[in-house]
This record gives sequence, C-alpha cells and structure tokens, in this order.
Amino acid sequence: MGGGARILEATPESIREVVDILLAGEVVALPTETVYGLAAVINDGGALRKIFQAKGRPSYDPLIIHALDLSGLLDLVEVGGVLLDKLRRLCDAFCPGPLTFVLRKRKAVSDIITAGKKTVAIRIPSHPIFREILRRTGPLAAPSANPFGYVSPTCAEHVRISMGEKISHILDGGPCEIGVESTILDLSGRRFTILRPGAITAEMVSEVLGEGVELLRPVASTDPAAPGMLRQHYSPHTKLRLFRRSAEEVLLNFGKDFGKNVAIVYLSRNHMPLSGEGKWAKNIFWLSEGGDWNEVARNIFALLRRLDGMQFDLICCQVPEKIGVGAAINDRLSRAAAKF
Repeated sequence: MGGGARILEATPESIREVVDILLAGEVVALPTETVYGLAAVINDGGALRKIFQAKGRPSYDPLIIHALDLSGLLDLVEVGGVLLDKLRRLCDAFCPGPLTFVLRKRKAVSDIITAGKKTVAIRIPSHPIFREILRRTGPLAAPSANPFGYVSPTCAEHVRISMGEKISHILDGGPCEIGVESTILDLSGRRFTILRPGAITAEMVSEVLGEGVELLRPVASTDPAAPGMLRQHYSPHTKLRLFRRSAEEVLLNFGKDFGKNVAIVYLSRNHMPLSGEGKWAKNIFWLSEGGDWNEVARNIFALLRRLDGMQFDLICCQVPEKIGVGAAINDRLSRAAAKF
C-alpha cells in the first residue's frame, strides 16, 4: 500500500515549499497535536474539493478550519455579547489546543467547508509546525489525512501508507502528541453541546464556563451538524469487537470462528486478567503500561493500524468508561466497531 507521496522533513526550506504548494491550490498532509490533517487554503474552492476527492469524503461531511489565533477565528464567525465573553474564556483556558468551536459563520466562509450549513467548525491548533504554516498561509481547512472512515493517522508514515497514491506531499512533524481528534464544542445553540469528545473533557469545559454541557451521542446521518459526528468512523479493515472487563465473553461468542488468529487489546497491563486468555494469550497487546488515559489515547490509532496490517481475523479491544478522556477513547472505539 502507499505510493509516491514525498515525506518532507520539517526544515525551514521544506516549510517554505509546503506554503508555496498550499498557496498554489494543492493539498498537503500536515502534523497537528491531535492527528495528521490534509490541509488546503479556505478561499480556493478547487483546493477544498481536492480534500474531498483525496479522502473519498462525502460532500455532506463538513470540514474543520484551523486559525492561528482568536483574532483569525473571529474573522470567520458571527459572535458577540455574552457568547463572545464565554468564547474568550474558553480560548484563554484551552487555546491553542485541541478544542474546536462550532459557531455561526460569516458569509465569506465557503459552503464547501460547511456543507451548506450556517455554522462552521473552527479551532486554534497548538502544533508549532502547523502554526508556522498558518502564519504564512492564513486559515486552513484540514480534516484527518486518511481515507474517509478509516483509522486516523498519528505519524507521517501512516499517511503515506493509506494516502500515498492520492497526495503528493507529507510534512513530517513526528508522532502526534494527543493521538485523537479535537473535542468539538457547539456554541451555536441555546445549550452548549459537545458533539465529539476529545482531550478537552466535558468536565474541563464546564468548570471554565461555570455551567454544564451536554454530550451528544453519535448519529447515523447524512446531515451531520459538524465534522466527526458519524456513528461509523475510524474503522480498521479487520473485524473489531469491544469488551469492558474481560475478552472471554467476546471470544466465546466469536473467537471459535477464528481459531488462534485473534488479537486482544487491553487498555493497560493493569487491566489484564491474571489468567490470560487461553489459546489467544500470545496475541495480547496493551495501550498503556500503567493506565494513563492520555497514553491510551495517544496509542489507540497507531495500534489499530499496526494490528490491521498483521492479518488478524478479529481484534477484541477493551473500552473504558465514559469519564474524562475515557469518553473520547470510548467514542473512537465504539465508532470503529460500528462497521462490524
């Protein structure tokens, strides 16, 4: 798999090259603190369509815009009064960082980006390489740099393997620090709602705002309110089943159909049963040594991709409770398994 895309080391020269490519209306895979994104300038409809074409992404699924700072964000949205005050408080607390806001858009924002909606999803990323590029290009649209519906990429090689035949340039910024996509917070309605959980948790947002926020469940829809809301997403090619405490029940129901060719993934070594898993014991993996949820989030997509390439017939993966960052991990795994 993969093909002729050039992986560029992040040097001053290659950053200049990438900026020129973007300003010429092409797409480039760039590192962010969450996952790698497939970027294009927001004022070029042809460039934006190339994102959809390269990913095989349906036009009804909106894109996220990345802006350098709050001033750049405010140039693209309609917000004022009390809401502006709350937005400033959230930005002071979490930006630059993995928090995306859904707000009423200005007319200048392309309907290609918003799938014709009156709102736009926009965030201020913290990755220093991405920010340096934003300083030179202005805001960029950048969904995850993977085929639509597949596991998100957390390093340049992931992008090359799955997108190498579709794009020409990948800027290597090293492994992603966070490893799951940004939290999406909808501020466009009367009640603030988290449309997609991430490293910025509902509890953290509520503390800053001094009010509760609702966590919306994924929907099976062809009209999502924002990016990252589809019920089925982030899926490996290998069949994926989930379990809470022990894989035994899943293996009893499905393992007999696959013999020993089953991978079992625990959240950490601390979550593994002392007895092992019988004939599958040699195929046990874990996402964290000591149960650090941020480490689990950072590793989940990379491990799913690795197992997907190992020719297993079935992956059984443990899911956490929907508390804190565990909500984001649970969300990604639940959507990944929804395909099967």
